[in-house]
Amino acid sequence: MDGGDERLVAAAQAGDREARERLASDCLPLVYNVVGRAMNGHADVDDVVQDTMVRALNGLGGLRDPARFRSWLVAIAMNQVRRRWSALRRRPAVGLDAAHDVPDPDGDFVDATIVRLGLSGQRREVAEATRWLDPADRELLALWWLEVSGQLTRAELAAALRLSPRHAAVRVNRMKTQLETGRTVVRALAATPSCPGLAELTSGWDGRPAPVWRKRIARHVRDCRTCLAHRRSLAPAEALLAGLVLLPPPPHLAAADLTSLKLTGLATPVAHGARNAAIAGSSAAVIAAAAAVWFFTLPEDEPRPAAAPPSATAVQRVTEPPTSASPRPSRRSPSPRRSSKRPTPKPRKPPATPVRQVIALVNAERARHGCRALRENAALTAAAQKHSADMASHRKLSHTGSGGRDPGARITAAGYRWTAWAENIAAGQQTPASVMSSWMNSSGHKANILNCTYTDIGVGRAPGPNGPWWTQDFGKR
Repeated sequence: MDGGDERLVAAAQAGDREARERLASDCLPLVYNVVGRAMNGHADVDDVVQDTMVRALNGLGGLRDPARFRSWLVAIAMNQVRRRWSALRRRPAVGLDAAHDVPDPDGDFVDATIVRLGLSGQRREVAEATRWLDPADRELLALWWLEVSGQLTRAELAAALRLSPRHAAVRVNRMKTQLETGRTVVRALAATPSCPGLAELTSGWDGRPAPVWRKRIARHVRDCRTCLAHRRSLAPAEALLAGLVLLPPPPHLAAADLTSLKLTGLATPVAHGARNAAIAGSSAAVIAAAAAVWFFTLPEDEPRPAAAPPSATAVQRVTEPPTSASPRPSRRSPSPRRSSKRPTPKPRKPPATPVRQVIALVNAERARHGCRALRENAALTAAAQKHSADMASHRKLSHTGSGGRDPGARITAAGYRWTAWAENIAAGQQTPASVMSSWMNSSGHKANILNCTYTDIGVGRAPGPNGPWWTQDFGKR
């Protein structure tokens, strides 16, 4: 840090509100990039970013040396990442082995980086290769990426990891070896013609870089002459990443909102990524959130509409347009509802109720992407309607109901016996078209809507002074 940065930290420590807001604004992109890469775009990234910022702003008085602010801040971020992973691992996986460790392939930080920074060629391959790292290496990569792009020094990296510079260098070199293997894997998988041995190995692979497949494919690439040949023309990763700018945080993670929070407590992780609304001043931003639960466990949050209940704010996942390719449907089958691409002699009359209109819009999107139409289910509808009414009554946007139940528990209590579920929620959008537009412009919510695994849907809508409260519950029996 330079002297100006140190003076800014000192002023914030002394209670200067303007300095506090500027400090939050300056360091928010750094925290977002550290957490986003370390968690590979997991749906809890926004929660962890908020927790990190709140802890740092609350703890400024305990920082003795303002010159150490950045390394201290990054250390807080990494601790929060590890705490969140630890909490997620303690959750029951409901019959799926370590499902919470599988990133959402349709909305991760890699896709956001590629699209929003316009990466191509070998830079794009480096970003894609990060999916093939183990979680520990991915955490280290989050810091090393920022080091080589000029955002952190090696001393700050080592301090954030609580390691000596020499030990940090050893760990970085090991991680770079794994990254190079990942880059080779990316090339081998994309090669035409493909390696026969690799094609045979991956014939039953679903395309997700889960731990077992990371090991199998990496082992093949290291031992196969055909695949190993792709490594020869790789440029050093440092040269490719040097000078890259930080990925900008989504608009809903506004520094002004963070500094306006009543810093008396921290959001705590809740099953299935439920979001706790934080109380702010009367000028608080609009709220809307949603969870994208990938087979029970991976939640995701939602964009902001145009108006919000007063005295409320929420941490959300993304507000940018989708940053990934269209989701991979698990199966393709004709939909009872026709895609808009197929002309009909007479336009259908829209359903009478907003709830039915939302379902019709969902099924129209699914038909365009090759997914079967969802059936309206009475139990899911009851669960969704009850949750919308609950949120409206308590003026709190959250996946956890006022009774403490998460979506899975609420859906079960309504009488729906599920093998998979997901939930999207939102507040403030006035029409079915506007709420669907919000959800479809968020990669996580879009992934829920276009997930061919789900067969049933229930939609709830409750009126509010600043617009309706919406819930979509998806399920598979």
